[in-house]
Amino acid sequence: MGDWSAQTTEAKRLHAVLEFQRDVQFPRFSMKKGEKWGFVVYKKWHDALKAIEAGERFAFAGGQCLAQDVAIVYIGPGNIEYSRAAGYIK
Repeated sequence: MGDWSAQTTEAKRLHAVLEFQRDVQFPRFSMKKGEKWGFVVYKKWHDALKAIEAGERFAFAGGQCLAQDVAIVYIGPGNIEYSRAAGYIK
């Protein structure tokens, strides 16, 4: 992943997209299989990505999510490829 922590703006920080591998209910909301969650990798999300890569559970939507319930589909700059991976544009 590298150390992107020194970047000062969200636009310059590392971005990631998770895709849910099955329907999962959380205390705050649920995610359906195939839904994607895009985010800026910073603080708690950096820790979440490390947990996913290690096969561990991580905090999500007021609950805990298992690493096997998600797939990391993108890690990189917040550019057009990120937007495509997240499904924001085609």
